[in-house]
Amino acid sequence: MLAELQDIKKHYNQVLSGRQKPVLDGVSLRIGKNESIAVTGPSGSGKTTLLNILGTLDTADSGSVILNGRNVIDLSEPELARLRNGFIGFVFQLHFLLPQLSLIGNVLLPLLPLKDKQARKAGHERAMQLIERVGLKDLVNQKPSGLSVGECQRAAVVRALVNKPALLLADEPTGSLDAETAARLGILLTELKNEEGISMVVVTHSPELAARMDKIYSLGSGKLLPINKA
Repeated sequence: MLAELQDIKKHYNQVLSGRQKPVLDGVSLRIGKNESIAVTGPSGSGKTTLLNILGTLDTADSGSVILNGRNVIDLSEPELARLRNGFIGFVFQLHFLLPQLSLIGNVLLPLLPLKDKQARKAGHERAMQLIERVGLKDLVNQKPSGLSVGECQRAAVVRALVNKPALLLADEPTGSLDAETAARLGILLTELKNEEGISMVVVTHSPELAARMDKIYSLGSGKLLPINKA
């Protein structure tokens, strides 16, 4: 098993009432190698919180997060940072490309911690291959202001994959795109998942994108339930 959430519980304090609001109430999820999972549900149901806990960007009140056979609670902060940069790739609804950098500069950001010159060279070659794969080869020197929203999002996907992560986490990756661009990005994600052999968890409101995943779950009232695909 590549990754697993075990009985995750998470509450948030409500400022006005002073009460605790349960967001995740005993959520468990197993993610196998080269498996794609969609998490659906209404806004505010905790989908992003679940994804952030899985990606070690947030912590649960209780429960376990197992990544590559290790409980993340046993890892130091430097070890967690290395895990996020090497084992996990993140794609968000907003691409978060740095406006002062070119497309290639943004894509290469995850390679900055690498000390080995050969590893950085190999990473650069991989970045260029992926950029060509997603149809952005002629735009490598463009800054985000000169790119469409869809082009920025494709660049964000490449950035997430440049370090060869085993697990890709995507939070509403097509939420800000028009229907045609969203469909193309959905196809691209599934193709890259198969070609790269990675696992993928996608939080989405899109039935079309969810249908492209191997499994679909619905999150609501703190519970994560499987949905049978038609």
